[in-house]
Amino acid sequence: MQFGNSYAIVEGRRIQSNSPISVHGKTMSDESQLIAIEQVRIGMFIKLDLSWFEHSFSMNAFKITNQKQLDDLLALKLKHIRYFPSKSDLGAISGNTKAVQPVEVKQSITAESNAGIKVFDSIVAAKRARFEKLTQQRDELARCEEKFVHAASVVKGIGKTIFSQPEATIKEAGKLVDSIAEIFIDSSDTVMHLIQQTGANDDLYFHALNVSVLAMMLAHEMQCTPAQVKSVGMAALFHDLGKVNVPDNIVNKTTPLSKAEQNFFEMHTQYGHDIGKKALLSPVVLEVIASHHEMLDGSGYPSHLKSEAIRMPTRIVTIANVYDNLCNHNDPSQSLTPHEALSTMYAHRRAQLDPKVMATMIKSLGVYPPGTLVRLSNEAIGIVMNCNVGKPLRPRVLVYDADIPKEDAIILDLAEESSDLAITASMRPGVLPRAIFDYLNPRKRVNYYFDSKPKNAAAGGKPNF
Repeated sequence: MQFGNSYAIVEGRRIQSNSPISVHGKTMSDESQLIAIEQVRIGMFIKLDLSWFEHSFSMNAFKITNQKQLDDLLALKLKHIRYFPSKSDLGAISGNTKAVQPVEVKQSITAESNAGIKVFDSIVAAKRARFEKLTQQRDELARCEEKFVHAASVVKGIGKTIFSQPEATIKEAGKLVDSIAEIFIDSSDTVMHLIQQTGANDDLYFHALNVSVLAMMLAHEMQCTPAQVKSVGMAALFHDLGKVNVPDNIVNKTTPLSKAEQNFFEMHTQYGHDIGKKALLSPVVLEVIASHHEMLDGSGYPSHLKSEAIRMPTRIVTIANVYDNLCNHNDPSQSLTPHEALSTMYAHRRAQLDPKVMATMIKSLGVYPPGTLVRLSNEAIGIVMNCNVGKPLRPRVLVYDADIPKEDAIILDLAEESSDLAITASMRPGVLPRAIFDYLNPRKRVNYYFDSKPKNAAAGGKPNF
């Protein structure tokens, strides 16, 4: 892992020279000042002019929020520290907060050498543990992306052979769905990852895979049986089958459809049902293909079904489909961030969508789903890479840091960080300075896949299919 090669000798130690860090489009080095260590106190935003391995903190730049951080800073035996007044929050700190006392510094400096070595060794050990965890996370992401690429290729093949080899195609689709469903059924600590790899002109196949993965996640979280989870996965995988009979210039149009075009487009539900029936797809799959655009308030199509006329498998696939369409609009400029998509569905489309399934969606994806650009409480900017199902506010975030090459970027697991470090806001890609945008590399498409650890399948009450 590389951390840059510009160093200087300060206070008898080799440290990294002060590389600028862009925050809110500003260069932090332009507004910083060196202060004595005894002046440091809670509420200050600081930057450590050290290698990432020479301290135990998750990042080089952060706001001090508790006494332990002050104690850990003291253990570094620095005489001065870089301080950013405009990023600090001293006015909001309690009057009982005490700055580091000079006597503490003196005691630390004059401590026995072996004690000093132990302190530094503990810092190095803590950081190496972070590095090992980061390496594991990168391996996890790479493994998940490899699985996604394979799954996407299978989906693409399914779309090409459903007419010529329907029996073999359905069998192949079943194998894929089984492999994905097993992640939920036989695992614990299921983690949804943002997938950074995409291929050209494969949006239809990515959409089918996304909807299938999301729908199976929802079915599992709603305590459906393994057979029901797989049935929903198959239905989601084939839900847009009828689009093969709709002209590409309509399916891929980025501007609003004309009335005639909309009528043609809506026929894809009937086309898909007819194709699926000839291919001998199951009744549940056929029902979802025909009805995945129906809404609970009767505003959907083609039959304007309402309420109880729409069964649970269709309700689940519909919500997964709406979410992915909002995140991955034909016109990328119209795509919502994952956070905005969930907010829109909850705030403006509640009458159309099943409330229990929506609640499960929010609980499972988190308030800030993978792909959401966020600002942290320490002023860092990052992109949510994955979320632990059931921990909606504590995802893993890949963080921008100008001192660290983006191929070695830090991934903070907020579930393991201090509660003082949290997400404070979501952001749109367009507001980011170019350097941060290029570093975080938010994708035009938002794709997901899952990874997990083994467990015994959970039991519980199941929804009525």
